[in-house]
Amino acid sequence: MMNRKIELLAPAGDFACFQAALNAGADAVYLGGEQYGARAYAGNFSSEEIKTALHTAHLFGRKVYLTVNTLVKQDEFENVVPYITPLYQAGLDGVIVQDIGVLVCLRERFPDLALHASTQMTITGHYGADFLKKMGVCRIVPARELSLDEIKDMKERTNLEIESFIHGAMCYAYSGQCLFSSILGGRSGNRGRCAGPCRLPYIGARGKEQYPLSLKDLYTLPVLPKLIEAGIDSFKIEGRMKSPEYVAGVTAIYRKYLDAYLENPEKEYMILPKDEQLIRHLYIRSDTCGGYYQQHHNKDMITLAEPGYSGSKQEVLSEIQEKYIAGKLRLPINGYVRICAGSPAVLTFSTETASVTVTGEMVSPARNKPLSQEDIRQKLGKLGDTCFQLTALVVDTDDASFMAVKALNELRRIAAAELEQKLLAPTLRTVPEHAPLKKMPENPIPLRQTEWCVLVTTYEQLMIANAFSKLHRIYVEADLLFHTDNALLPDKEYILVLPHILRKRSYSYLPKYETLLRDSRFSGVMVRNLEELEWIHTIGYTGRIYSDYTIYTWNQAALDFLERQVDGITLPLELNKKEFDRLLPAGSTCFVLYGYIPLMYSANCIQNTLERCIKDTGNANNRYHLTDRYHNDITIVQNCMHCYNILYNTVPMSLHGQLEHILKKNYPFLRLDFSVESGTQTRAVIKYYLNSCTEFPYKEFTNGHYKRGVE
Repeated sequence: MMNRKIELLAPAGDFACFQAALNAGADAVYLGGEQYGARAYAGNFSSEEIKTALHTAHLFGRKVYLTVNTLVKQDEFENVVPYITPLYQAGLDGVIVQDIGVLVCLRERFPDLALHASTQMTITGHYGADFLKKMGVCRIVPARELSLDEIKDMKERTNLEIESFIHGAMCYAYSGQCLFSSILGGRSGNRGRCAGPCRLPYIGARGKEQYPLSLKDLYTLPVLPKLIEAGIDSFKIEGRMKSPEYVAGVTAIYRKYLDAYLENPEKEYMILPKDEQLIRHLYIRSDTCGGYYQQHHNKDMITLAEPGYSGSKQEVLSEIQEKYIAGKLRLPINGYVRICAGSPAVLTFSTETASVTVTGEMVSPARNKPLSQEDIRQKLGKLGDTCFQLTALVVDTDDASFMAVKALNELRRIAAAELEQKLLAPTLRTVPEHAPLKKMPENPIPLRQTEWCVLVTTYEQLMIANAFSKLHRIYVEADLLFHTDNALLPDKEYILVLPHILRKRSYSYLPKYETLLRDSRFSGVMVRNLEELEWIHTIGYTGRIYSDYTIYTWNQAALDFLERQVDGITLPLELNKKEFDRLLPAGSTCFVLYGYIPLMYSANCIQNTLERCIKDTGNANNRYHLTDRYHNDITIVQNCMHCYNILYNTVPMSLHGQLEHILKKNYPFLRLDFSVESGTQTRAVIKYYLNSCTEFPYKEFTNGHYKRGVE
């Protein structure tokens, strides 16, 4: 028998799903409240329902984790502590967090609350995990794209708890790094409101309409032993938008096979055909795949045909309803009662871990028919409005006594309530006293000289940027310099830009990046994720460190924390004008005025799915194209060096019409980002922004979120 404890973690979109999860054997349940959760369209829980769920779970030795896994705007931030406080007092077991500012706030206000890093934080390796460990995180929910080898490496190097998905729907993009729904319709995945544009049809280079961005549902029952051996601590089922039948059915099946393996790891692991069929009839989207655990990407993971739920057989649903939903989970208790005339009634209720004794009214001699033992058992066994079930009761009576039914019921009610309180007492907390949250300062913004800078991803763009004397600072993609570095000029300030995604497969490039960073021609480095930020710290780098907009700062707490880690931050792309105005950056802040917005970053390769893998590992800038249903061209950059795709918006973002207001903010740096542009387009955009020409070179462009923002 394996001694290691593995947690089975089930989803709950409402209270019915929560009860179904407990009934089916979940060790823990994750759920969202009415605020800050990444499933805004789930039923979700009121604060009172969450407290009820906590009490219920704790009576049965289970846990409840709250999702606070969205990015939080400044005007929402002051409610975080009042929202969490009563749930913390009620014994909340952990909080799943995306926002760095929220993470800092919860660590300071609730020091013994378990903090779990959401998969929305895009943690892809042990460097990022180590960074969060220093921030007080005890559990990582890594990117779904990680292999078992990467997960094992993270576990061994950090000794943090690892929580990984084992079943359910999968995003095509790295979670937390997708703006597809946000840019197209204002429904941000970072706010739990994704509209699912990856489930729509697109046309590839061969002219066929297919669904190349729609992943099959994850199903890992066949490889459960390998996941256990990789060191995963918590097995997470996706599905806060799903029904109680789905939650109960999937949880019960994984419970069965998890227990079977842990009980006897040496026994041959086999899945019964009837169980395989049952789980495949529970709301599967088109088909299933094994996810990324044993493959980096594969066209077999994609539906290609129109995705849609297969539906569930009624007999399967009926069986699940009868077995796991119709009934109520009960905690068995033992009892002892003494009812003798002339003495107060005494009742004891006990479990394996707790016992309470209560005294009732004085017992009278029976005038007519005395209370029988059967009468006493029947009245004291009526625990239907509680979580208890009286399985054994010792009755001590003189067979000559009488108590009113009301008095017996009250005796039972008080004993049950006191036992519940005693069982819950160890989980309840008091809130440490803290000073109130700091109010935003109202200091005037200091006047400073705004400097124009550009980010380039191709050699041609770099050469053009070099030709403009007004452009002193140039951010250069690091991989571009593996092929040539003779384009760097002595009168320019160059910032080395690290990849969007850093994983173990790319660690072989780290020595090359370090060599470039030691080169005196680079005055700093720009990091795009927590992996790179922590790696930079580990090598003792002494130059300037800048963060890109993919390390989010939606609120002042996040901004203040990150400004202590780096020399300059890049403001995010999803805030609007008013929301930017509520933030007061103090450091060397950069604001992006122009660029094709990356809609998503993906481990899966679209060209490999629709055609074949080109395996051009020496190139970080290969191109492919999709056409959407409105006949717009989506350019995909295939970074074959690090094996990820970037899907760019069909038109560039340009805030030239908003420049007057932006200039009043006195941001130290205004940045133009170049990615898919040709040399001619790059030159024209730079000339326009530097007032060398009067007509913007694109007829179609977007203001991004500067005017509208996201919900």
